[in-house]
Amino acid sequence: MMSAKQDKPVGRNTVSGRQLLDFIERIERIREQKKQLAEDEKLVFAELKASGFNAPTTRNVLRRRAAKPADVEEAEQMLDMYLHAIGMANDAPLFRAVGMMSVDLSARDQVIEAFKQLVPNEGEIIVKIGKQPVRLWRDENGVAQAEDVVERPKPASRKQSAMPERPKRDVPDVDAAGARELGAKAYRENQPITSNPFPWDDKRRQEFDAGWRAASGTDGMGPEEE
Repeated sequence: MMSAKQDKPVGRNTVSGRQLLDFIERIERIREQKKQLAEDEKLVFAELKASGFNAPTTRNVLRRRAAKPADVEEAEQMLDMYLHAIGMANDAPLFRAVGMMSVDLSARDQVIEAFKQLVPNEGEIIVKIGKQPVRLWRDENGVAQAEDVVERPKPASRKQSAMPERPKRDVPDVDAAGARELGAKAYRENQPITSNPFPWDDKRRQEFDAGWRAASGTDGMGPEEE
């Protein structure tokens, strides 16, 4: 019986069946060899540790030997960058690289010339040497160039003007009944309930709201939901 994913029919005591068995036995032999090699590797690491060598460091060396040099260099640069970013390295990677060139970091021109060697083919570097930032890049011919970065003066911050005083609202000279009538009048003139002219601590404010609600037949909170 042939499955839907099978391209070649396989039957018992057929040529294709013997061919399949051959493949399976070859894979089993390879797996057995891999298992044996893994055991052999464990024994070698045991000997290494018994001789006083560090196994994790040795594994690191093995990974580096198997990696491409460019990949190793990129990984180291990324590690330096990350360590510096989280505060585990005092010097920025570029400045550490310049320091390894035996450059006098106090001599501005020497530092710029050293940094020119580190400028990527695509992209640029901006470093602050002393108080003056410097931009480094490569021109069309791949020659590193440097120029001072002219920082634009920051716009003078405007002094925040004091909050303007709100104009005092004229408070009508009426009693409670008058306040209630003013509320009803406000509704009839299509004024919102928030047009109440009385201060919050004035008892007449409640009377105005009551008059507005009585005239409108609502609670003054807006249209009622159906």
